[in-house]
Amino acid sequence: MKNTGFDIVVIGSGVIGHSIAYRLKQENPQLRVAILGDPVNSLQASRAAAGMLAPFCECEVADPFFEFCRESLDKYSFFLEQLTSVSQMPVYFSQAGSLMPSFSFPETWNERKEFFKSESIPHELWDEKKVREKAPYLSKNCGEVMWVGEGQVNNRQLHDSLMAASRKLGVQILEENVSGFVREGSKVSAAVTGTSEVEGDQFVLASGSWSGQLAKVLDVELPLKPIKGQMCRLKLEDHFLDYTIHGMMTYIAPWKEGNGFVVGSTMEDKGFDSSVEDKVIENLIARAAEILPALKDALLIESWTGLRPAAEDLMPVMGRSGRYSNLYYSSGHYRNGILQTPNQADYMVSIIMGNRENEIPEFSPSRYNL
Repeated sequence: MKNTGFDIVVIGSGVIGHSIAYRLKQENPQLRVAILGDPVNSLQASRAAAGMLAPFCECEVADPFFEFCRESLDKYSFFLEQLTSVSQMPVYFSQAGSLMPSFSFPETWNERKEFFKSESIPHELWDEKKVREKAPYLSKNCGEVMWVGEGQVNNRQLHDSLMAASRKLGVQILEENVSGFVREGSKVSAAVTGTSEVEGDQFVLASGSWSGQLAKVLDVELPLKPIKGQMCRLKLEDHFLDYTIHGMMTYIAPWKEGNGFVVGSTMEDKGFDSSVEDKVIENLIARAAEILPALKDALLIESWTGLRPAAEDLMPVMGRSGRYSNLYYSSGHYRNGILQTPNQADYMVSIIMGNRENEIPEFSPSRYNL
């Protein structure tokens, strides 16, 4: 069976793929857009994150990646305002900020403070008295704490809202995995699933950790692999913490609204292994409890594994293909896919619609001859 007549086919049903489709339809409601992808894969990517919007705590150099992430954080409030007005599905969004306890950064604390100051990053240094006022349930061992002006979103709600908005704007969502492509010279003419061929004028490969496998089908070597992260969610009342925490090789993210606290995460190069190990989860909780002791006895709600798409240089792969005249990439977002979603969508739409000539060199697929 053939599905014909699409202007743009997006391959990938996570927040990256849906945000591109959603923004394309906003830009031009007449576009015929389809999304392909098994939503189960999103359980190990878009829906597996903690939703931290942390361009500052995650970055150490003011490079183009840092600037791109910073711009994306600045766009989030308006992006969500527009999105939820279309989807009519609320998305929890906090701008309370992040906390970095000094005892978690014994060797780099002064460098972090200097970096934040030099880049005019919104931050405050809290002494022990201020910590007791602002975050009284933190361990007294945390020492000096830095508050950073960052954000957080419930990424599962974000994914739900993007899917609903895509549908309402007329995107055709085909819940099938792509297994192959039909090619005509230097063009992709169709994506092949188990039941059909989906024809389109242009294609966007936005399949997260699975992008490398699909690129191979196109005879392209995309140096990208999944980095496994095990994490969990604990039942704890909202009042225990208003901020996200970065430290002790772990993070703590309050999901609020009675949804408990997410604790993560490991960094494991184990391919597509999605197993969850009890001992690993226990260690994560133990480390997090050194910062927020109330977590030690909190009820475990769930534990899971996420697969982060990491390119060889740990930079996203976004832009035009040099091999196929009608193919685009948006993948390799690694640890910051949720954060980059608004800016990534704007960036990709500007390229696809021909409104942007020059790609950011550090992100361009051309660096890998794709």
